Amino acid sequence: MKAEKHRKIPWSLLLQIVVTISIFVWLFHKTDWTALTQRFLQIRIPWFLLAMFAYAVNLSASSLRWGVILRAAKKHAPAAWLLRLNWVGAYFNQVLPGSVSGDVLRAWYTRPQTGSTTLALAAVFADRFIGMGALVGIALLGYLFAGHALHLLPGMGETVAILSAGYAVIITLILSPGLGFLEHRIGKLGHKLHDIRAGMGMLLRNPSALLSTLLLSIFVQLCSIFMFWALAHSLGEHPDAVAFWVVWPVVSLFLALPISLAGWGLREGLLVLYMGSLQMGHDQALALSLLAGTTVLLTSLPGAWLWLGIGRHPLAKGEPLPR
Repeated sequence: MKAEKHRKIPWSLLLQIVVTISIFVWLFHKTDWTALTQRFLQIRIPWFLLAMFAYAVNLSASSLRWGVILRAAKKHAPAAWLLRLNWVGAYFNQVLPGSVSGDVLRAWYTRPQTGSTTLALAAVFADRFIGMGALVGIALLGYLFAGHALHLLPGMGETVAILSAGYAVIITLILSPGLGFLEHRIGKLGHKLHDIRAGMGMLLRNPSALLSTLLLSIFVQLCSIFMFWALAHSLGEHPDAVAFWVVWPVVSLFLALPISLAGWGLREGLLVLYMGSLQMGHDQALALSLLAGTTVLLTSLPGAWLWLGIGRHPLAKGEPLPR
């Protein structure tokens, strides 16, 4: 009888589990459970539903941005197909480890439309990257024009500066022809890197497509900010404007890091830290953060239903749609 082989837990997943649990243990140790429960019982439902609607608009608009990016690469996929995949991707980003599982699925199911896995990944990466650029821009402008409350946020100036500089460096690397020398020396990985850079470069050098994606990205992130604003109102909170134009964009950027389970724990820790600096109590800030995560999760749930039978869809198999 052969011994059963046990799969080892990947270190990345183990790290995410440890980070998520550790932050929640620290947060819950300081939590007044009675006060936290009371906060949730007093939620203003219309504001909460408005927040869910805002996130649904966010998902819909981001699928349009994805379509623009594909057209810039001279590829095409029906808008309804991209919308379905975007919702599926949002769902799996919430229920699978890491923060990009759903993005990998989006790329996998658009292989027939792009002609290659690498180009499909490049389009999804560009979609994410442009969206992050809008967040960086909003955070930077918010920081530059913020009022007196800005000085209350610990290390926010340095954080915004590092995020802005990092984003600029990545753009420079994408457009730099100097990386071609490295790509030829690392085999298959180099070819994939070349294809991704070529796809991104095609978008960044296409003024009309770039403008469209930037405008859509700004709209998408404004929907996200509006969601956060509506959630604060649903809890009866009215924080300073810097919370919406600086804190939330910065927190959203950190959630792209695959160091916690779907952002849980990391989001709560950062919001408790920053919102606490803006004179919001621990329990109020934790309630707001948990409500934000719940809103994203609940709004993404239709993606589970949309995923059913997706592998049998003609477009997933590279077949034309029936007329």
